[in-house]
Amino acid sequence: MSSNLDKVIGLALGAAFSARVLDDRKAAWARIAYGAVGYDLISSALKTGEAFGRAPVGPQKMKASVSAKTPLNFEERRVKSIEQRVAFVHEQMVKGTRDPVIYALAREVLSRQDANGNWKVREKDNWGEVQALFWEVRKRVRYTWDPTDFDAFATPRKTLALKAGDCDDQVALLGALLRSVGYKVRSRIVQTKGETNWNHIYLAVEVPGKGWTPLDTTVAQPPGWEVPKEFVIRKQDFAVQEAGGAPKVKETAR
Repeated sequence: MSSNLDKVIGLALGAAFSARVLDDRKAAWARIAYGAVGYDLISSALKTGEAFGRAPVGPQKMKASVSAKTPLNFEERRVKSIEQRVAFVHEQMVKGTRDPVIYALAREVLSRQDANGNWKVREKDNWGEVQALFWEVRKRVRYTWDPTDFDAFATPRKTLALKAGDCDDQVALLGALLRSVGYKVRSRIVQTKGETNWNHIYLAVEVPGKGWTPLDTTVAQPPGWEVPKEFVIRKQDFAVQEAGGAPKVKETAR
């Protein structure tokens, strides 16, 4: 898609979101959110011609997008427990839920149409929506380890820009996307055989009619897959809270 066409699409969508600010039937918070998304889309289109945080195509554009001068925005924190680590991942997730880029991307994914103009994901198809956002993260983000000497926690927007991240980063990103369209999520951590401590984190989402369903975007497996029981020593869920923290939901041992 050309840069000019991206600009046109970005401006049109930005104008559409901005217009909803005037709809007094909407709650005040919703009108503020529409305005923020509209402003972000219009600003992005005017500056770069790129909408929804899509990565630029071609080496010259990539150089301008992610360069040595681009701040990484990693936040270094000392964590003393798994509860503190999960709480920090949740903090990134909650902030990402309110990020206009994440908000707009989730809606762009769910509003895609086929050649006949029909929604690719039917309205109110909850499992279809969850799967669409899952595969979007799988397509956009490559699983990549953190640096050797420290844990690098990236914001959901930064993970999209870098197109790479470990399990912490992908949980924050997918969780933010799902929460931005109304789904409840939990973080699930496991200790697998051969490990001396907790060693992996992924999501569980509450899907109407299906209950809590695992989502692990770091492996080449479909939505609903998780580490097989025979490889798990212990497993624990953590609820996501707006005010911070990561309270335990339950722990199960093999």
